Amino acid sequence: SIRNLGIAAAGTAGTGLLGSSAEAAGVTVGVASGILFNIVMMTLGAGIILYYVLPFMPFVYFFFAVGRWVKSIFEAMVAIPLWALAHMRLGGEGIPGPAAGQGYFLILEIFLRPILTLFGLLASMGTFMALSAGLDSVFNLAVVNAGGFDMTTLSSGTSSSGANVFLTSVRDGVDALFYTVLYAILVYMIATSSFKLIDLFPNAIMRWGGTNVAGFNDGADPIGQLEYNLVYKVDATAREMAQVGDNFSDQSRLRDIMSKN
Repeated sequence: SIRNLGIAAAGTAGTGLLGSSAEAAGVTVGVASGILFNIVMMTLGAGIILYYVLPFMPFVYFFFAVGRWVKSIFEAMVAIPLWALAHMRLGGEGIPGPAAGQGYFLILEIFLRPILTLFGLLASMGTFMALSAGLDSVFNLAVVNAGGFDMTTLSSGTSSSGANVFLTSVRDGVDALFYTVLYAILVYMIATSSFKLIDLFPNAIMRWGGTNVAGFNDGADPIGQLEYNLVYKVDATAREMAQVGDNFSDQSRLRDIMSKN
């Protein structure tokens, strides 16, 4: 991806070096560079997600889960006076009454959250390894049955001769690219759904006790924000490189016109 990004930037900058005498060639190179930029953004985004974001997911979800537990402790400290006032309403069933009964479940949730977060981490790791191993086992079979493309040999397996050899090789390259991107998307979806168990275990386990109480949680997805920031920065950097190439091309054309005039 980085190699293709350099080629695309060089091609964009080189359109101005061709001069007005090769305007058609310059337009062709510019269009090819734009297409290559789009392919680079697709492959570079998939590479960043798989190589940097995905291995970091367990730590990020676990770290933010610990942070939510600390925030729930501070919430309980602030809410203690209100919980004490709730004990003054003695009507209804039970010793503390229905107004103060929910507070005991919140206190129980605070005590259980660390061990539930740890169980969620272990469950998410096991789930991700099982689902990813199953995907590796059946993905090539699904691709062969759906599109006739073999990911182990990176070819469609169809025999061709003459001019069809080039078209077949181009099609095989396109199939390999898009099936690889599809695989990256599937792995990312599996990782996201699996590692969210680190949050789901402590947040939803109390409903098994017959209560719907919930502590203070921001509800934000840290991985989604991290992925957005990374992809956005990469896209902005690539666009800046393309803009530099365009400016260089425009300056080269301007110098060529001025020299002729």
